[in-house]
Amino acid sequence: MKKIILTLIWSCLIPLMALPAAYALVEKEPPIEEEQGFEFLGAAEWMQKGLELNGQGQYEEAAEAFLKVISVNPDDAVAWFSLGTAKAFSGSYEEAAGFLSQALAFDPDLMVAYSNLGAVYGRLGRFEEALDAYSQVLRLRPDDTNARYNRGIVFAGLGDRDSALKEYELLLATDKELAAALLQFIGM
Repeated sequence: MKKIILTLIWSCLIPLMALPAAYALVEKEPPIEEEQGFEFLGAAEWMQKGLELNGQGQYEEAAEAFLKVISVNPDDAVAWFSLGTAKAFSGSYEEAAGFLSQALAFDPDLMVAYSNLGAVYGRLGRFEEALDAYSQVLRLRPDDTNARYNRGIVFAGLGDRDSALKEYELLLATDKELAAALLQFIGM
């Protein structure tokens, strides 16, 4: 059961390339300087490079690019989020949890960071923390069907069938297909 929960939660990680909001949050800036014919990239260019590498499945290289963004802008919540997500994709879940938490320290309303943090906590078997993260998603966006579904999956995996069924009932009003998948997982 635990493996199924982990697989279902993991499938809900948000791919960075599908986040146009991440692009919108990054302002273009000129390269920092030029030395011996090599152009140093600014934070925005490193962010763009990291997103491209992440989209190509080159997660460790993407993480290096996001670290360069952070070295220029250490309080950039989107860069910390991106680093955490790249680390999650590469299987470094403990690191991912730390980086995603850091993103939330800089921007406590960064909903996608809570969503990915919930998935990472699920992979780590830290289900109560996953529930807390998904609850934060719902605080910010009460109609988020993926967070509602994931909460139901976690509750069911923890053996709390009543709470899982409450999530199903709430989900039924907004996404019948996802509600049906949750009900099937619950075993009804």
